[in-house]
Amino acid sequence: MKDWGEVSELFAEIHKKALSKKLENESEAQTRFDLIDRIIKEILQFNHGQISVEKFSEGTKTGYIDYLLIVGDYRIIIEAKKVGAAFPSPTRRKKLKLTGLVLGQGEIANAINQAEDYAKSKDADIVMVTNGNCWCYYPLTTQSRNSIYASILFPFEKIEDAEVLFNFFMAGNVENHSLKQITTENDIVLNNKLNTIVDNSDYRLGRNNIADHIMKGIDYAILSENLLEDEDILNKCYVSTDSRVKFDSTLQMHLTQYKPKLVQPAKKIRRNQTKDDIAKNLDKSIPGINNPVTLLIGSVGSGKSTYLKHFELVKSKGLLEEKNAHWIYIDFEKLGKDGNARNFIYNALNEYLLKDKPKNETTFEDTIKPAYKEEIKSLAKGPYALLAKNKEKFEEKIIELIDKDFRDVEPYVNKVFRYLASKKLCVLVIDNVDLYEDDVLETKVFSESISISKSIKCSTIVSLRDTTFIKHRNNSIFNAYELKKFWVNPPSFKEVLSKRLNYAKFLLKGESAEIELNNNIKLSVDDLSVFFSIVQKSVLNEYNGKLIEYLSDRNPRKGIHLIQNFLTSGHIQADKAIRNYIEGDANFVFPFHEVFKGSILGQWKYYKENRAEAINIFDANLGAQSLQLTRLYILRLLQARSKMGISDVLTSDIYKTISKIGVTHESIDKVLLILKNNSLIHTNDEKANDPSYNITLCGGYYIGSLSHLMIYIESILMDSNIYEEEVFDNLADITQEIEYERDLLIRMRKRKDRAIKFLDYLKSTEDKVLHIAELKDLKILDSIINDINNEFDKAISKISYRQSLTS
Repeated sequence: MKDWGEVSELFAEIHKKALSKKLENESEAQTRFDLIDRIIKEILQFNHGQISVEKFSEGTKTGYIDYLLIVGDYRIIIEAKKVGAAFPSPTRRKKLKLTGLVLGQGEIANAINQAEDYAKSKDADIVMVTNGNCWCYYPLTTQSRNSIYASILFPFEKIEDAEVLFNFFMAGNVENHSLKQITTENDIVLNNKLNTIVDNSDYRLGRNNIADHIMKGIDYAILSENLLEDEDILNKCYVSTDSRVKFDSTLQMHLTQYKPKLVQPAKKIRRNQTKDDIAKNLDKSIPGINNPVTLLIGSVGSGKSTYLKHFELVKSKGLLEEKNAHWIYIDFEKLGKDGNARNFIYNALNEYLLKDKPKNETTFEDTIKPAYKEEIKSLAKGPYALLAKNKEKFEEKIIELIDKDFRDVEPYVNKVFRYLASKKLCVLVIDNVDLYEDDVLETKVFSESISISKSIKCSTIVSLRDTTFIKHRNNSIFNAYELKKFWVNPPSFKEVLSKRLNYAKFLLKGESAEIELNNNIKLSVDDLSVFFSIVQKSVLNEYNGKLIEYLSDRNPRKGIHLIQNFLTSGHIQADKAIRNYIEGDANFVFPFHEVFKGSILGQWKYYKENRAEAINIFDANLGAQSLQLTRLYILRLLQARSKMGISDVLTSDIYKTISKIGVTHESIDKVLLILKNNSLIHTNDEKANDPSYNITLCGGYYIGSLSHLMIYIESILMDSNIYEEEVFDNLADITQEIEYERDLLIRMRKRKDRAIKFLDYLKSTEDKVLHIAELKDLKILDSIINDINNEFDKAISKISYRQSLTS
């Protein structure tokens, strides 16, 4: 007998030949000849005498057995169908319920029933049905069919399945009792999420057909990094108005101020002023004097870096030129988490001195020589007095002195900048000090920046997040210096996006492309800018635009990231959109489900929380069914308080309510952290003894809108724990059916069935947990189920109507 290693190459050769003959269009006899016969004889190594083909049987059903295999006392019945028979598609599930939705109906169910009747009449041990690609089998038993799970293998899709088939059914192994290891019990579910039973849950769709052709617009207009070095682009894309929403009428909730209470003394920067307070301070600054350090404080993504670049290149360009000022911008993003802050600053200052600055040079004659003037005088009077009479040799000593300082960096930078700052306004701008969210690094960067700037007498602006300021506000480093604090509100996201998309249109205006469609036809586009016209209509309208605006929670950086995902995602039919537009459909917009999938899933086919741009509020991942909806309950609580006008809710109040469902304070803290890190809730001071939390615009959108949409429910149900085995099996069966169903109407009905069954499971959990009177206000599943039902019914009605028109 040959082992698996010896027959595996032969198995691959059988598969290759079978595929080349397009067996889907052939008969059962052809399938048997090309696939099943060869597998039984050459791979499983049954001899001619052990195989009976089409033997007449007289059981409950009279007919013909395709194969009866005999090894010693063991008998195996195989019912063979053609490859094109509607058997299940590949799945990660190795066991399926015999009477479930996948095996309990259709061609495979008929084949199983027929084979089982034959098996009973022959007192067989194993019932097996196959179409060559799918092999389904189970032991013949007297137990109820409702409790039987059949094993299912796809040997030509997964090589490990081919080896399992060999290990169980190779004639020599059967003789050694391998069939006794086959059971009718379901496998233990270690991960009870539906994405474990989908074979391609980590499948990437890739980019859409147009993405490569519009990268110029994305790189130079959408991604902010490329806006920060160009005066013209900043002029076109900078937004000078703040987002001022205090009450959202859509979500019916009050929103907290951007500015945390602990930053209240910081004066707000007015973007729309020609000369704001920072400009006024610099205008009054006197060279050579240690001016107060300026802190520019703002939330993550509020546009601090963009403000500083716009200040330098556009808004206060005239002021800086008028004062002949040196603006030294140091971006600590380039430092890295393990870098040396002091060395990084000095090297950056040194690089600035070496840079070509046509309007404000730091040449040897203008800057370096005068910086060393006093030292040179001292040398000429002192140790090198005799040498000073020889000009050439004395200059060599001066060069040696400057060269040594230059190579040591610090002494050279200190001397040159002290001179420079005594004559002209020098502004040291420190940005991204808290990019790596490392307390020690932040303290080190801040202290070194201030220490060095004071030493060389530069005016200093330090940009930092509000959370960083609050965290370090009582630090001795902060208290050691006089600080002027200013606050930057985030700009209006809609305006940011509108300007970026307009600039993308400008960049691509008149550029043509040949776009290859999925059917290999090429679409000629004379003006790629029309694509961004479609995008503008799609993401700036009231309905689709809310998704991006709310999920970004007034953080333009997050919103831009979502738009970048959307523009390149394979989930959007970009070629269809541009073709429709060219053909005259000027009102075409991307449907909401494409905007959602494109921005949230990017290039992934299926949702998984750890890689998606939206979290699952229907699963707290706390390991227990009763705690599954803890995220939902906390959001519901904060939403209710917000609608009452109570913005901030103390952690102790959250504990008091939420712990009644049986969750510990530690687990509540974990959930609060997840919600905060994903911008669904916010706190002004998480290090306080009893910090308060408020629901954000993003969190309000999740609880008030997104959770009521079928696209969100269908996405997150794939990555939700389902703790009841029967519910999991049912949903798994429906999911498997959906995977290979091709009729759109039937598929949509099955999708509705799955979504409602999933929500009913959550509803039963909610009913059990929120049974006491004071928790009943947290209930929300009834309204969600109602909304999801209605949305599915509309979709089903629309598909049914379209099919009726074509029938």
